[in-house]
Amino acid sequence: MNTPRVNIYMPAYEAQKEHIEQAIESVLAQSVSDWTLLIQDDCSQKEDVRAHVAKYLSDPRITYRRNEQNLGIGPNWNACLLPDPDPNPDPNSQLDHWSAPFIQYLFHDDALDSKYLERSLEVMEQNPTVGILSVDHRYEVEGEVRTAPAYDALRAYKKEHLKPGFHHGREFLLWWADKGLQPNVIGEPSFVMLQREVVEQVGPFHESMPQFLDCEYWIRCLLVTDWYYLDEEHGSFRVHPAAASAQNEAMGRGLYDRFDCFSKLIPELPKDRQREAKRAFEQAFQGMVDKFFGRLGSGKKVTTQGSGGLKSYCMKHPVFVGKALFRGAGRRVLRKRV
Repeated sequence: MNTPRVNIYMPAYEAQKEHIEQAIESVLAQSVSDWTLLIQDDCSQKEDVRAHVAKYLSDPRITYRRNEQNLGIGPNWNACLLPDPDPNPDPNSQLDHWSAPFIQYLFHDDALDSKYLERSLEVMEQNPTVGILSVDHRYEVEGEVRTAPAYDALRAYKKEHLKPGFHHGREFLLWWADKGLQPNVIGEPSFVMLQREVVEQVGPFHESMPQFLDCEYWIRCLLVTDWYYLDEEHGSFRVHPAAASAQNEAMGRGLYDRFDCFSKLIPELPKDRQREAKRAFEQAFQGMVDKFFGRLGSGKKVTTQGSGGLKSYCMKHPVFVGKALFRGAGRRVLRKRV
């Protein structure tokens, strides 16, 4: 068996049998075979994830692990990166899930097309300065999801604004910051391949950030490496009511995640570009406040979970924050009158 070129990590929580089977089958159908797959079950209670995947565990490339307790999204993504504390001494029992030069996450409800790994590895190996690669993909909507139209808008935005191919990391990050770090043009982790060296350099995912943790990670990567956009469809992202993004939207979680991202990004920029980034941040902050009042006005839940230093920032900049709140409240009143 060949030494793996890519370690695939599948964080799973309450994975439905049909979904996780399709995800694993999509890995088995890849046109290249030098991969490993680690399924990291975040202590599911309703779904017997191990039973769902049992028939695949005879393949030495596939391993199942279960957390002793539920960790949450970010911590479970990070758990995938950690070897077992007492690894099996039998070298023939399984391949190494933690030393391949490339890393690929795949959510338990997404699927890769058969050429995904082949094309991604080709690009990464031909562009050694590229530590992060994004691959275009489809969105498959199941059931009633209020945010479903946003995915069509995202695809249209990317077609209009993104240049396929190579991008210098920091230059692209400045462009993205000018757009308020939205939308997520880098993409969901299921369609982003990473160099292991870059992952080791930037460290783990932000564990307390509920919604924007992938974008926050892409920002850290872009500060140290280059990015490549492969404008070819090679997979499908499943949009459904039980997905984490839909649950976060329903609960109003992650509303101020972009605040943390800007707070960390601005000090890392050159002095002559910080002013531009601060202006973009101020516009983005106003958008966060407007969204807060929009949810409040429609009776939806709102939480500041994951907002990090937001309270401290409000205390340090009361005038700016006060004006943003005043404008947001005023717009809410105008909408009610209309």
